[in-house]
Amino acid sequence: MSQQSELFSHGRPSSATLKIVTPTTQRRGWVLEIQDRSRVRRVPVDRPIVMGSGRGAELIVDDDTVSSAHCEVRSFPEGVYLRDLGSTNGLFTGGARVSEAWAMDGTTLTIGQTTIVVMPARRAEEEEELGAPLVSMAGGSMAMRKLASTVRRLAQLAAPVLIAGETGVGKELVARALHAEGGRSAGPFVAMNVAALPRELVESELFGHERGAFTGAVQRRAGAFAEAEGGTLFLDEIGELSTDAQPKLLRALDGYEVRRVGAVGSGRRTDVRVVAATHVPLRDHVDRGTFRRDLFHRLEVFVIEVPPLRDRAGDVLPIARRLLSQLEEEIGKRRLTPSAIAQLTAHDWPGNVRELKNVLLRAAELSRGRRWLDAHTVERAMRKPGARGLTLNAEQAKEWLMTHGGNVSAAARAAGLPRTTFRKLLRGGVIDGDDDE
Repeated sequence: MSQQSELFSHGRPSSATLKIVTPTTQRRGWVLEIQDRSRVRRVPVDRPIVMGSGRGAELIVDDDTVSSAHCEVRSFPEGVYLRDLGSTNGLFTGGARVSEAWAMDGTTLTIGQTTIVVMPARRAEEEEELGAPLVSMAGGSMAMRKLASTVRRLAQLAAPVLIAGETGVGKELVARALHAEGGRSAGPFVAMNVAALPRELVESELFGHERGAFTGAVQRRAGAFAEAEGGTLFLDEIGELSTDAQPKLLRALDGYEVRRVGAVGSGRRTDVRVVAATHVPLRDHVDRGTFRRDLFHRLEVFVIEVPPLRDRAGDVLPIARRLLSQLEEEIGKRRLTPSAIAQLTAHDWPGNVRELKNVLLRAAELSRGRRWLDAHTVERAMRKPGARGLTLNAEQAKEWLMTHGGNVSAAARAAGLPRTTFRKLLRGGVIDGDDDE
């Protein structure tokens, strides 16, 4: 008998499983957060339930890859027990197909193209008042509904907002939602990646310049603040803003005049809401002396934390669906098999949504001529470039660097390579997966 089978006895977890239960998990009810093709909903498990796509199922999911009677769900004080009922496409957890599963708080499971996240009923009840998720961002998990509520509330204010989150989580999408949900939605939305600008041009790009203000200034430029008049200016990677430009940004945020580079006399007042974003804590820059403390406090009036994808595994599938739809013109119409979905859901996504997009693009390329992306193809697309036996080149290294927002250390870790080796690749070298330097 397998180890997994030994943990269950007649549809209930055995005492071997119960020994690990802590007092805090006792006397709880449980809720399933289900994301199928059409919606997100929360269903209490207060009795044995048969899930499936057929009319005979007690809990019907909108998913043509789910069997009529797909699995049975039972609730116990210690967790939720699920048993596959001989379905065609199976029950998956942790990337593996199983005949039965024991799920506790945060466990993510997959049936067909539907994801299920288990949570305590108490927490679900406390957060029941949360509104709908943002239309512009895929995924209806509790975390995304919390984010949506915060965005809708802050969108009605004029104060600056700082959006914090790891590389690739979708900070610009949050900024666009803040703009769209507020009173400035009719005005322009101007996005600028501060880290991508040459240091000597940051002030000119932000505030504009006069003709002849510096070499190459052959004509007058309005600048981002002027272009965003009446709307929102999004400053990504704000921690990289030059120390010379920081006091001028602070002056603009305090409601004073903005002056073009090379201009004489007084400047002009602007009507712009500034939304900034950072993938590293701004306080670290302040502590190192590279970011002004007064500007930091001006920007952090309101802070929105965007959760990483690994903390909302139930959103992986709806995000993947939206990405495939957006990429359809480039890669054709593609769908994910249930086993491929299980692979995606089980991954921890250090590069977040940007990494997920890259994996889907690579999987589509690997499966040319086939509509379905299967688990084997997805696994190959997810494989780290530094894995043994793989050959790496500069182009692939640059792709990993882009996936991790230009952070060499993060890209090297994700690729499974030493930083120095990864830098060698970026300079045009070629190595194989055995190079551990």
